[in-house]
Amino acid sequence: MSVSVLVLFDIDGTLLDTHGAGRLAFIRCLSSVFGWKDDLKHIRFAGATDLDLLARIVREHGREPTRADEQAFFDRLPVELELALAETGGTADAVLHPGVKPLLEALSGRPHCTLGLVTGNIDTCARIKLALFDLHGHFVLGAYGHEHGDRIEIARLALRRAAERLPPGASFDRVFLIGDTPNDIRAAKAIGATSIAVATGGQDGAALKAAGADFALRDLSNLPAILEILDLA
Repeated sequence: MSVSVLVLFDIDGTLLDTHGAGRLAFIRCLSSVFGWKDDLKHIRFAGATDLDLLARIVREHGREPTRADEQAFFDRLPVELELALAETGGTADAVLHPGVKPLLEALSGRPHCTLGLVTGNIDTCARIKLALFDLHGHFVLGAYGHEHGDRIEIARLALRRAAERLPPGASFDRVFLIGDTPNDIRAAKAIGATSIAVATGGQDGAALKAAGADFALRDLSNLPAILEILDLA
């Protein structure tokens, strides 16, 4: 009897690093949409969602965010991200983290393994970042940072969407969520997933274990070990 496995991935810090292009896009988008000059030095992007970030910043500027604010900002954000990534220099030097491509290729080749996204990025920005390294074709579903401000709710939405792809009455035998922050670990716990945390986003293994990760890895480069964790070896 075949075993059905769902593996959900965060993007920034887990799969890749755009070296500040996302932050720069946010800064420029605030200027172009609202006319605000804000360097966002006090804002931590790791583990956050775009919707929550926008709401916090708008409130800091003295007003309540509206749907019109969200629409205008998220329409412009991918344009600013493309511009930031096109620049030469530090913010444009996107990096693919070790082991990502071999892992995604190995998992995509297994018929009973479903790959999805749980990301704080809005969907258009997620696609832009994944396309930098031709990763977008590996993921058949996702839930995104414009759909809810809370990463836990985004994870629940991804799990629902994955379940809807299964035959009637079927369920996943195992669910994993791979990320790089305590917020990813909390999201995994909330949906009953095994959390695999990687230290490629700035948090070391000890901190990730202390945050409750079931497994804490340096990166995704040890393919046999990861397949063993996923019980797909």
